[in-house]
Amino acid sequence: MKTALRLATALLCLALTSCLFKEPIFTSGFAPADPALGGVWMAEAEGGDPRERDFAVVAAIGSDSYMLHYPVARKGGTYFEARPLKVRDKDLWQVRLAVTYDDGLPDKDTPTYTILWLEKTGDNKLSVRSLKSEGPHTTGPAEARKALEDKAADWNILFGEAQVFTRLADK
Repeated sequence: MKTALRLATALLCLALTSCLFKEPIFTSGFAPADPALGGVWMAEAEGGDPRERDFAVVAAIGSDSYMLHYPVARKGGTYFEARPLKVRDKDLWQVRLAVTYDDGLPDKDTPTYTILWLEKTGDNKLSVRSLKSEGPHTTGPAEARKALEDKAADWNILFGEAQVFTRLADK
């Protein structure tokens, strides 16, 4: 569970670039934050070029939330708040855009919320998938929540392609 949460954090960072909603999808039912997820996460580039790796930094900032900085070491980094959830026995993060390097604080008309689906894929590895930006589940937060809680819903249709992150050892 701890490894899955660490990986989820990294993947969540990636998914935040596609925020869909101005309001939260979930307002209660958040799981406790695992401080062990804190640290630096890395995703390899598709072509294997080490210069194209993506990095994310995660830190627990309370009993049920994390601060996520992604991408790290690049101009234009963004900070997000991530809150863990368990829906249909799956690990999710509700992510909220906090501030960007380029644009500062989001204005009231900017969508700031999205959902990430995290799955443990090995030791210190996490597969992260973001909620797709097309489909009936995107018409509003209530529709997204209903789709996620619907036992008949196929999450492979609701979520995009996975990105795998590896937690780097602490120095």
